[in-house]
Amino acid sequence: MGFIILGLITYTLFFIFLPGVGTFSLRRKWGQFRNTVYRYSTLPRLSYKNLSKGDHFIFYGKLESLKSDDVVWLKGETLSVCIDLKCQNIYTLHNGQEELVKNNWRNVSSIVEGTPFFIVGRLDYVGGIPFLVGDKKDPLLVLLHDSNSNIFEALIKKGRAKNDMWNSYSPYAYITGIFILIILSYFAYKSSYDKTNSFYLLVAAGTPFYFILPPGLIFYLMYRKLWDISIRLSVLRDLSKLKGKNLKMYKFNVMSKSREKWSLLFYLLGYIVNTLIAGFILFKMYQLLIYGF
Repeated sequence: MGFIILGLITYTLFFIFLPGVGTFSLRRKWGQFRNTVYRYSTLPRLSYKNLSKGDHFIFYGKLESLKSDDVVWLKGETLSVCIDLKCQNIYTLHNGQEELVKNNWRNVSSIVEGTPFFIVGRLDYVGGIPFLVGDKKDPLLVLLHDSNSNIFEALIKKGRAKNDMWNSYSPYAYITGIFILIILSYFAYKSSYDKTNSFYLLVAAGTPFYFILPPGLIFYLMYRKLWDISIRLSVLRDLSKLKGKNLKMYKFNVMSKSREKWSLLFYLLGYIVNTLIAGFILFKMYQLLIYGF
């Protein structure tokens, strides 16, 4: 019984809790970024006419030179400003790129003079030099781009992750959970007269693979299709809010939530179907192994 309890704890922690934490963390970060985009989309563009210290501005410029390892000069249409990129996240958005890419400044390579930048930040002066800076509430937004389209619309379209349920937590949690459950199954088999406990643990260890096997694969494909539709509708909802079209925003939100619920239902059905089939097959194998029939 002790192995089963440990198995349930392992299953809950590594197959449900940690991937779930990753999902909610990813959604929270996207929500914060999206709200920042909403706020920044209403700001004026920086020019000689509105050099007001402490105000927030949008700035389009090209890399002019490096002032130091982390401070760069950017040249706009009428003026140049500096930005300090130390410990700064930089987003990359190029034509043909499906998703917004996030990197740290130190990990960005192949940046040359003339590279186009899109910056949103607060105007400040350091030693008489104009800087665009950020803080915790209103972070500096730095984007490398080659797009002539509306930058804020592009950020909304390509900033949302395609599948929140597969996140940075998921692969490590699944691998760890599988490994622990297989070990528990082995020791349960070796140390107990009742071999069925090891069977249940082995069935649980196969959880991450059940979604890609037939016939549950049919449900999984339906889940993916509806989930993708839900994501596209949520993007249309966010774009509607960006443009101030509240009626359309509400309509797309209802449609997106409906598709998301149906997709999760298919996801669960596929898991249940394949778990039952895998359990039956493994049980027959155990019968052959233990009883010889």
